Parts: sequence; C-alpha cells; structure tokens
Amino acid sequence: MTKKCIVAGCLVIKNGKMLMLKHKKIGAWLPPGGHVEENEFPYEAAVRETKEETGLDVELIGNDEIAYNDEGAHTLIKPFTIVYENVPYKTQPMHIHFDMVYIARVKSGEVNANNESDGIGWFGKDEIEKMETLPNVREIALAALDAYAGK
Repeated sequence: MTKKCIVAGCLVIKNGKMLMLKHKKIGAWLPPGGHVEENEFPYEAAVRETKEETGLDVELIGNDEIAYNDEGAHTLIKPFTIVYENVPYKTQPMHIHFDMVYIARVKSGEVNANNESDGIGWFGKDEIEKMETLPNVREIALAALDAYAGK
C-alpha cells in the first residue's frame, strides 16, 4: 500500500527572488516544507517547517477577499496551489504528498539551513528556469514569482 501524507510548504519571496533548499533525500531544489503533524493545521505546518529548515520567521500572504472572523468560524489564507505529488525519495519507497503550497514573506531571522538540505539560497526566475528541480516545482515557483514578486 502506498503511503499518503498531507504536507505544507512556503514559497518565500523577497526582493523578487525565491528561497530554495537543495533537499538531501530527493536531490533537487525545493521550497521549504514538510509533513503536517497531528493536531496541526497545514498553514501552521508551512510556517513551522520554514522556520525549522531556513531559520526564518515568515508571514503567509495571499488572496483573502472573503474575511470572516467570529466565535464560530473564520476564513484562512488560501494556499497558492494544492498539488498531488508522487514523491521519488532516493532512500525510501515512493509515497504520495497532498501538498498545500503557501506564499510567504520574511518577518525576521537570518537564513541558515538545517541538516535536511545540502544548500540554500535566493533565486530569481532565470536561475529557477535552469535549476535542478522537479517540473511542477519549477512551474509553481515561476508562477508565484510572477504573481507576488512585487508584493
């Protein structure tokens, strides 16, 4: 049986560039993100994983045309996209990610990678077009830069 996981991540954009990590297990450049833990909302996981993997505190941004907040219900920032991915780990059996991808901006902190990555950096569109990453990651990253690079 194929393992299925809910994951969340952040496309962190600053000065027209996106923060990417060279993921050790997958061997490709990816935005920060990871598995949603028990009793955690996906948006919380996206912020937590970004802090753990990059050292940055981030704020999610996005389209919040409908803002509702009262005792019984409130709206959340929508993910930029939601993706179903077959994840080709080098050292584990393939499994499926239901991935909620948010846009974020830096609130505070200094970039510093943890032991899950072989590199970290800020990349513009030209660099992302050529980097070693998954096709869907490249397409989503470029679309996010088009939509949010100036915000």
